[in-house]
Amino acid sequence: MIDDRMKEIMEKLQAPFPPHEIEWRVGATNQDKTRGMALAFVTNRAIQNRLDEVFGCFGWKNEFREWRGTAQLCGISVKWGDEWITKWDGADNTDFEATKGGLSDAMKRAAYQWGIGRYLYKLDPIWVPIQPAGKSFRLMTTPQLPDWALPEEYRGKQQVPHPNSVPADPSDDRTQLIQIVRNLSQQAGWTPEMVMNGCRKYYGKAELSELSEGELHNLIDRITRAGVKQ
Repeated sequence: MIDDRMKEIMEKLQAPFPPHEIEWRVGATNQDKTRGMALAFVTNRAIQNRLDEVFGCFGWKNEFREWRGTAQLCGISVKWGDEWITKWDGADNTDFEATKGGLSDAMKRAAYQWGIGRYLYKLDPIWVPIQPAGKSFRLMTTPQLPDWALPEEYRGKQQVPHPNSVPADPSDDRTQLIQIVRNLSQQAGWTPEMVMNGCRKYYGKAELSELSEGELHNLIDRITRAGVKQ
């Protein structure tokens, strides 16, 4: 029987995430490799924040095990009363940064066992144009999530994707990142003056255009942690 406290925890774990905490990757591709299925994933940082919010920083833990030399297993444990309850899942090592990628994907799948991000499996198949990126492919457009897959305060608004999912020609990355900063800062209630003050305080720069890609990513992270104005 599910009591009220357990029901509340389940609802908090299963709640949808803002679009900037969702990463998109290319799944299956068509025969001529011009279109691919866009797959949505919750970022590991968002998963960790969700577990902190629901159980507290001392109320959960994770552990990893190598599996047959080519895959990683992740177990996420939560404290329920005096007992630790663990759910496991795993993923193959990836082509890029094999072990690190395997650990990251294994944690995402273990989180799904707890209901975190599981709603993303309910998305209808989304096919978008793709372009080669090394041994793989990247999306040329970022899909928009339906309203049911968004927190209430994000419904009906422009969706700003996670920076790792921004489709852009490499030569135009900084322009895309600057636009993300502007969109996110507006949603977070930051005025242009506040953004400029952040540039000067944290990076010693006077304008967004002077920030490097790394600094822009860092600023995006700062604004994201500040949250969206209610």
